[in-house]
Parts: sequence; structure tokens; C-alpha cells
Amino acid sequence: MNVLDVIVFDLLADFGHFKVPYTTTSPLTLPVPSRTAIFGLIGAVAGLDKNDYLSHFQGEECKIALAVKRPVKKTHIAQNLINTKNVGASAMFARMNSRKSAPHSPTRIEFLKDPGFRLYFHHRDRALFDTVCTNLQNHHTTYTVCLGISECLANFEYIGRYTAEMVENNRDFVELNSILPLHNLMSPDNLALETDNYLISTHLPLEMTPNRELVKTGDFLVEANGKTIKVKLPAYYRINPLNENIMFF
Repeated sequence: MNVLDVIVFDLLADFGHFKVPYTTTSPLTLPVPSRTAIFGLIGAVAGLDKNDYLSHFQGEECKIALAVKRPVKKTHIAQNLINTKNVGASAMFARMNSRKSAPHSPTRIEFLKDPGFRLYFHHRDRALFDTVCTNLQNHHTTYTVCLGISECLANFEYIGRYTAEMVENNRDFVELNSILPLHNLMSPDNLALETDNYLISTHLPLEMTPNRELVKTGDFLVEANGKTIKVKLPAYYRINPLNENIMFF
């Protein structure tokens, strides 16, 4: 039987912002944290250096699953950013007579409102895995935990350490608690739509090299109301004590 040791914990915040990497003038947010953002969050819990934490999450070393615990809501907040196009003005932080040379750049930024997620974390490095588990259990982090950017401080709740068992050769529909990597959906017929489901698709960054070069992305199906996705999957993982079914990515 294929089994994995998994740490489960919840993340809650007033706001979150996970920048869409392919936007330009309008800072939009992804509906859920990307895998690369989760690496940074776990690195903050474990105390990994920001300059090399990505080296701990390459390839198959780490497995992540993510569930939506609160409905995905968005809001826009206007902020005055420093206008870095005018180097002299931004360096002075002073008011200027000309609007073109003003040091501030008013920008509407999209945020997640009252986000809540459940994370499932596995790592082959037992020392790192145990450190993350101990810190979460003691509600301790080395660096401040936030949802995407430093302005969006987050709280977390340790749920437990469990064994996730792989269910193989499945032919039935299951209630999937986590977001669904779309490459695992073999056919549209394998997805059962419920009347209260609100399904959205999103494209997420998945892997970056230690020098922050994005090398892998993927498409996902997200149930934005925090409900399960009824889907037929040939294989998935189940955490029996929680009665939850998940897909790692």
C-alpha cells in the first residue's frame, strides 16, 4: 500500500494576495495560493533562509494538497504606491508640484477577502518535516506567516499528523476535498456537477528553481464555495481520521 505521512493545518486571514504573474497594470490575485507561495509559507514556519528555501522543494521532494475552507471572495483596495519610474522623486518621498513627477502612484489592488485554506504537506526530508510539524503544533514560526504579501498577516491552526493512503483502481465517484489538478480529469463525464457547486479553473505556478526561474505551471479546478468536488479518479489519497480525499500536486 502506498502511504504518506502528512501534516494538516488550516490557514486563516482577513486578506490575501497571490499575484497573478501574467498581469501587467492591474495587480490581480489568484483564487488560491500557488504551490510556490506555499513553499515560502512553509519555509517561514521552518525558518529556511529566503535566499535558498526553494532548493528544499525541488522535484518530488515535496507533495502539497490544498482545500478551500472559506468561500473565495475578492475585493479591491486602493493603495498609494511609490512611483519608481521617477527615481529622484521616489528617493525623496516628497510632494511634487507636477502630477507626472509625483512620488506616488495610486493603484487598485485585488485581494482575497476572509480567505481560509487547509494545507496537506509531505516532505521526504524527515528533519524538515519534523521541524514543520513541531512548530505548527506549538503555534510557533521562525518568520511571520502571511498569505502572499507581508501586509496580509495570517493565523494558522494545527490539525494533526496523519497517514494518507492511496486508493488505486477506483471506478466510483468520490467527494474530493482538495482542489483538482485538471490533468487528472480523464474525461468531462468523470465530473458530476452539483447544484450548489461553484467551480472555477485557474492556472497556478508550481515549481521555481532556486534562482526564482519559473519552470512548471498547471491548471486546476477549484470549488470556490469550499464544498467538495464530485469526481471519478483512478487514484487519489484518503485520510481516514478526517474522512477526506485529496490530490497532491
